[in-house]
Amino acid sequence: MRRFFTIFFLFIIILGSGYSIYYYWDKQKSLDAWSLVPENTLFVYENNNLIKTWNSLQENPIWNDLLNIPELRTIKKKFEKLDSLAGGNGVLDELSRNNRVLISIHPTAKDDFDFVFYQGLHNSEQINIVSAIREKFSSLKLNTRQYEDFNINELKNDENQVVFSYIILRGNFVGSYSPILVEDVIRNLQKKEEGFRKKNEDIFKIAKFQNDAGNFFINFNRLNKFIKLFTNNDISPELISILGKFSGSTFLDLIIDQHDFYFNGYTFLNDSNAYLKIFDKQKGGELTIKNYIPSRTATLIHQRFDNAESWMNATTHFWSNTSENYELTRTQLSQKYKTDFTTFHHFMSGEIALATMNSIASQDENEKLLYIKLRDKNEGLSEFNKLAEEAALSNNDTLYYEFYANQEIRELAIDEFPKWLFGPNYEGFSTTYFTLMDDLLILSNSIQALKNLELDIEKENTWGKSIKFNQFIESSLKEANLNVFINLNQAWPMLLPNLNEKWNKNFIENQLTINNLDLIALQFSQEQNRFYTNLTVRHQEKEKLNRLSQYTSLASIQMSNKLIHKPFVVKNYQTGLFETLIQDSSYQLNLISNNGTILWAKDLEAPIISDVYQIDYFKNNKLQYAFATTRNIHLIDRNGQELAQYPRHLNEHEEIAYFNVIDYDKSKNYRMLFATKMGDIYLTNKEGKELGQWSPLKLGDQLVTMPQHIRIRSKDFMVALQQNGEVNVMSRNGDMKPNFPVGLDDRLTNNLFFEIGNTFEKSRIVTLTTGGKLVKVSFTGKIEHQVQMYKPTKETIFKIIPDAINRHYIIARQDLNRVSILNAKGELLFDKDYISQKEMRIQYYQFTENKELIAITDIAQQFTYLYTMDGTLINSQPIESDHEVAIIYYSKENAIHIYKNYESTFEILKLKF
Repeated sequence: MRRFFTIFFLFIIILGSGYSIYYYWDKQKSLDAWSLVPENTLFVYENNNLIKTWNSLQENPIWNDLLNIPELRTIKKKFEKLDSLAGGNGVLDELSRNNRVLISIHPTAKDDFDFVFYQGLHNSEQINIVSAIREKFSSLKLNTRQYEDFNINELKNDENQVVFSYIILRGNFVGSYSPILVEDVIRNLQKKEEGFRKKNEDIFKIAKFQNDAGNFFINFNRLNKFIKLFTNNDISPELISILGKFSGSTFLDLIIDQHDFYFNGYTFLNDSNAYLKIFDKQKGGELTIKNYIPSRTATLIHQRFDNAESWMNATTHFWSNTSENYELTRTQLSQKYKTDFTTFHHFMSGEIALATMNSIASQDENEKLLYIKLRDKNEGLSEFNKLAEEAALSNNDTLYYEFYANQEIRELAIDEFPKWLFGPNYEGFSTTYFTLMDDLLILSNSIQALKNLELDIEKENTWGKSIKFNQFIESSLKEANLNVFINLNQAWPMLLPNLNEKWNKNFIENQLTINNLDLIALQFSQEQNRFYTNLTVRHQEKEKLNRLSQYTSLASIQMSNKLIHKPFVVKNYQTGLFETLIQDSSYQLNLISNNGTILWAKDLEAPIISDVYQIDYFKNNKLQYAFATTRNIHLIDRNGQELAQYPRHLNEHEEIAYFNVIDYDKSKNYRMLFATKMGDIYLTNKEGKELGQWSPLKLGDQLVTMPQHIRIRSKDFMVALQQNGEVNVMSRNGDMKPNFPVGLDDRLTNNLFFEIGNTFEKSRIVTLTTGGKLVKVSFTGKIEHQVQMYKPTKETIFKIIPDAINRHYIIARQDLNRVSILNAKGELLFDKDYISQKEMRIQYYQFTENKELIAITDIAQQFTYLYTMDGTLINSQPIESDHEVAIIYYSKENAIHIYKNYESTFEILKLKF
């Protein structure tokens, strides 16, 4: 990057030393600079007024953000110095005005590239300017060497190292940091080979804007070679080779406004077998499925066409000619499973999309969702159901299916099925699950991804419900055949492991600035024999949160008695607004509105010991509050009235220590699970009837955490950890599963997280022993992973901290008064020192991409501190709180609302985030 921006001023420095040749050059032999650009160039940047473009950049917020990269700040200073040496007063502007500059990019090593700079020489006035500049630089020495009868000039520094090479060639200046690239230009000219312009002549026939920031000419046939410079050897070689056959040549105008880069132009298909050819004579369309795209999507490949049969035939033809054995394998699978892939177009409406999500590091595959919009959803679902049944029969297995939230999910046990349906760009489905939502058939490589999608839609965590994504989609091309959307913040963890060592380090060093290039859209829309092409890059500079945020108090209420636990934030099902349940030292429970009004108060017999669960007991979308005290289980409606049969009492000689509400498949057939500290576990239906062997199930030793339910492949498991180090996994009837309990030879505390895969073997229970050993146990009872974490002192405390919706976790380590926060891999994120040595209360929130927050509450000092993931304190003053807080994120306001209790005061604070 540094070389790209410095090349202009270096080119100016050395021009003067060689321009005398120009006077003796035969002008009849002069060539246009484009004639010198080799055919193997990936792309060329053209600008007819480089200094004007440079000056306009200086007031642009995107450019000012890019200046956070140290190399670019250095370039800016050097450029300003060059202008000063030239005498200022627009001298450099005069030199470059209406004088075409070309910059081409070429690979120079397996992990590196460089640029070649071209400019025509036109008049003596230009020569006098650059000669004057050259005389003011004395630190560079000029040497000359001969190559194929041409003199190449080399600029050397004090260490006699070549820093720049150039030549005056057929009336043009040609220069590069890499001598081999100058030689390549000479060889191309001598051999009279077709150059870049001749090879891509169609893109030069397009009219260009006159007042834009320049033009880009791209040779997509070389894209695979360029990508290899950045990536490691783990990238699929087949996929890389396909990129070289993606399209042809592209011309794009560049326009930069205050927030975005816009590249607009046309793509021509030089190869009749280019991938974009599958959209020949196909009409594009808009993105209609945005309400089903999770906000955590990293990349989305979206395709539109109006003739499904023609598109399917063209797609099959392309991959048959491109991917080895594709057609043969596809035919064999068709025969094995008694299906005809070529007939699937019958029920397709002309829209498909592949979403890839950033998954937790422990998973083998990134979660993927493949959307197929159906013209006839009954026919489409019937065809997939028959294929799933045939696949199960062929594999000598039974058909797997389950219901979740009234959605039937089935397994299609054909390895890489989407690849054989749509091509190798749909790889990554070692197994396939599918469900029908409205007129969308949705396939996934993870059954958990389909369940999470249901939750995302329910909680409106989708692109269609996001202001940011809606605005971006509206600003991009509305109707296209092919859309590639990239959410860079979500894609970042997927990108880094695929970069080679050199570029991985470079990207990490400049992560903040690169991530400010927030959203990217590459779009192609078919127009006769070409494709209108749009590339939009949305810039969203992240606010640097460094002790700069001040609170606003939204509501505050003084109670008569001290508040005894954290606030419980609940939703009013009638208005959709948040309300809060708080309990005081007299055990009175109060419901507080979002503006701080007490809606009702109810006397309870003991303190609440559980979370407050909102359930739909009557299945009529009217929500109730379920919770437990040490003595009773309560189920209260929104008016504060107990439902019939509640409260329910436990044996008078025992106290409830843990309470959980379980909904096996989101069917609202709730189960109530409660337990004592000594390991007696009860399970009832919502009416209070005891189930299975849970009356109670006696484990015989003290529990350390609330027993939890998890579902894997329609099988339900109850997991309970005991202080003696035993991990218990039971069926929903209370039977201990084979190979359990598993003893870990160390004591356990409240540390439990689930990594859910598609099988029992790939699903794991994650826990931390008191000695600091991170252990992962599969649901087959096998210890899959264990590692001893660094333990500085014998008093060190370890905690697994799940995020609010239990999809990710971090690890906290406390050594006396020091708290260290680590990611799931055990890598240190930050550490902080506090006055108190008592155990801190730590909470982790992952609201959306690049919106994560860690709350650390010092109970002894009665303060809560809020941090970003790099340890930046974002609240200008600590929050007075003697309990954990509750936090809700509002994307429209770009703010969080903090619900907190302090002594007898409940308050809601607003903080910009």
